[in-house]
Amino acid sequence: MGTLEEALADHNIIGVDTMPFIYLWERHPHYLSLSESLFRYLKEPDVRGITSLITLVEACVLPQRQGREDLVQKYERILLHSRQVETLPIDAAVARRAIVLRARHNLRVPDSLQVAAALEAGATAFVTNDRQLEKVPELAVLVLDDYLA
Repeated sequence: MGTLEEALADHNIIGVDTMPFIYLWERHPHYLSLSESLFRYLKEPDVRGITSLITLVEACVLPQRQGREDLVQKYERILLHSRQVETLPIDAAVARRAIVLRARHNLRVPDSLQVAAALEAGATAFVTNDRQLEKVPELAVLVLDDYLA
């Protein structure tokens, strides 16, 4: 299988699911180094990271429940103004593609929207920790668990 870095090297446009952000921000003991590697790669010239507004919603639910408006604002600022990862809106083209993905692969709505946004932006890989997304043949789905040391 190789390393995450080796798998990423084959791709210039990479979709990023919510969990790599959360692992980085919360300094998750098992996934921090993989998340750091991903975001370091996304700084490379001619490499583009893609996520959707679904990431903002998913990442901010827990801080909002905890009354951590500071974290909600911080995550929003990071996601909407990042140089490493572009956060795409959910527009009609993304929704249409998500419909097809959901119908074809039985994905959950948030997952179908995340993958659809990545595909609409031209991504050839998608970094996640959700094995359900391996059903999507249109992308190289890179599951972080596969790259744990």
